[in-house]
Amino acid sequence: AGKALSKLESFAQNGKANCEHKLLLLQAEMKSFLGENDDAFGKYESAIAVAGENGFIHEQAIANERTGDFFVRNGDSRASQYYGKSNTLYLQWGAQCKADHLCKNLPF
Repeated sequence: AGKALSKLESFAQNGKANCEHKLLLLQAEMKSFLGENDDAFGKYESAIAVAGENGFIHEQAIANERTGDFFVRNGDSRASQYYGKSNTLYLQWGAQCKADHLCKNLPF
């Protein structure tokens, strides 16, 4: 993961609008893995916001889904809020099957 993080940091310097949200999401996942939950949540929120600002609806959906997973792992009821938003974004993007998958398999 360290190599991927370094590459994304480099890409984000040259193409911020295309890569910053991906970098933030990877940083969130790493913080979550390390148990740094407050920092992880901040990175997840930033990834969601930046993906939305730059028009990456599908990646905003992924970031919301991963935030929901983060909250499930930590026993937090806010997971359903993020899964619901993810579902809405997948539908906006046209990913009906993915939205259906969320409805069938996730707690929201």
